[in-house]
Amino acid sequence: MVDRFRLFGILSIYMARIHDTTKSTLALRQRKRFLLSQIKIPPDGLRASLVKRLSRCGKPQCHCHHGGDKHGPFYYLTQCLAAGKINKFLLKLPLQRQAAKEGIERYQHLQEQLEELSQINAELLRREENLAG
Repeated sequence: MVDRFRLFGILSIYMARIHDTTKSTLALRQRKRFLLSQIKIPPDGLRASLVKRLSRCGKPQCHCHHGGDKHGPFYYLTQCLAAGKINKFLLKLPLQRQAAKEGIERYQHLQEQLEELSQINAELLRREENLAG
């Protein structure tokens, strides 16, 4: 069996968006300054997934067990906390679902900004440039 956590680590490398680092050093530094001026930690950011599920109930005679529609949709917020540890709970209210969706989007935007900053820093190091300059 494949170690799922190791596989996830490998997949996350390929999921990072590749930013253009062929620009001049001056252009990279200007982009870095701009990114640093734009990066804000969202107070409602969520590192999580919003999952929509349809499910069968526990009643054997229910239509959901005999080819009928499943119950739902039910919306869950899930978070991977550590190896084998998952936090998952039902979001019952539309306001909860909307807040979760917006928080996830804000967190993903922050991650994209940090990824671009990291790639710029790596390119500056490759060019033997000072990161602070």
